[in-house]
Amino acid sequence: MAETVKLLSSEIALSTANTVSLGSIVRCYNNTAAQVTMTRANTGGTIGTLTLAAGATEFLYKAPPDTLACSGTIRAVSVAFT
Repeated sequence: MAETVKLLSSEIALSTANTVSLGSIVRCYNNTAAQVTMTRANTGGTIGTLTLAAGATEFLYKAPPDTLACSGTIRAVSVAFT
């Protein structure tokens, strides 16, 4: 059976460091025509980075207080799977 995505917050425009409503699963959609670099960080600094292609959607897992930031502006929303 396919998983269903449950929305836990309102979608935001993500560019600077944000916890995305303290979410632990974040749906990230790059609605731009260019690839962007995303960064996950905590109080200790950068945890990791990834490239999100133009038009791509990824679900990122993170600790609730961790932040996500982006080299451009993408759409992000905290979600859960049911």
